[in-house]
Amino acid sequence: MSISDLLPVVSRLSHAEKFRLVQVMLQQLAEDEGISVKTTADQPAPFDPRSFYGRGQATRERIDAYLNASRQGWER
Repeated sequence: MSISDLLPVVSRLSHAEKFRLVQVMLQQLAEDEGISVKTTADQPAPFDPRSFYGRGQATRERIDAYLNASRQGWER
């Protein structure tokens, strides 16, 4: 399957599903490259864009805290 075949399917996904697709793809790429991913009990919840935009707008501090917590699990 080529990218041109996938783009119409991906374009129909919701924003949350697109974010999840990117997460899955990055995880697969990390595994293929032999990059270890730490999994801990205090791992942040999966990204939910609705909590950052629209009705549930978050402060910049909350977004920065989420991004910092997300980066801690990735090592080369």
